Amino acid sequence: MSSRLPPDAVPLPTANGASRSKPGVFTEEICLPWNVSEVLDTAVSVASLKVSSNARSEYEKACEANNKNKFGDAELRLRSAIDKFQTYTAAWVMLGIVLEEQNKGQEGREACDHAVTIDSTYLPAYLCQAEISARNREWEQVLNLANLALDLNSPGDGYAYYYRATALFHMKNLVEAKKSAVQASEMDVNHKNGPLYFLLAQIYAGEGDKTEAETQLRLILKHPTDRRQEDAAKQFLANLESQPATK
Repeated sequence: MSSRLPPDAVPLPTANGASRSKPGVFTEEICLPWNVSEVLDTAVSVASLKVSSNARSEYEKACEANNKNKFGDAELRLRSAIDKFQTYTAAWVMLGIVLEEQNKGQEGREACDHAVTIDSTYLPAYLCQAEISARNREWEQVLNLANLALDLNSPGDGYAYYYRATALFHMKNLVEAKKSAVQASEMDVNHKNGPLYFLLAQIYAGEGDKTEAETQLRLILKHPTDRRQEDAAKQFLANLESQPATK
């Protein structure tokens, strides 16, 4: 993806912004673009135990390659992991995002779709679908997928609310977009979802609340997670600060 964003763009979570694993601890979700590894640990522990050690080893190598933005290497490792364990849901999800990063959008979409067919209760599979649809600006589809994800009633619902808010914002429904974005922010207690606060800034700016928009952008700068998002926040903040105050 380009590092430059159009004025109305929401910087979306990307695979190269994935969390690094803690020493001695590894869960598949920690390699995905959404910070759901901690909240999903219990829910996915049984499924993770079924994954073969050879498949998991390939997945971990894919994670390392992905963290270094070596998406081609990550793809090869993920395909190897899937060959060794064909119902490796997290690997299918990660493959979808890695393919999207290489501009293989249709293949990426199919990988995410396949993850849903393997496990229709696995939240990251829906987030994967929503992410690819968002990058393609398919806002009605993003909204539908976010609602499906919310129906799972998962501990990681904050990201589903984020995608729902993103879709509604681009569909010009600021009132409902704000409601979902605020719900997402209430769940993001550690301020790890930078794009969420960029979105909130856009919503508040759209309402004419310049002060609150600036507050949201400063949250991104206070809790930086991605250089691209940080640069976009700085630019947006500078634009707001250059505008004359209104009464």
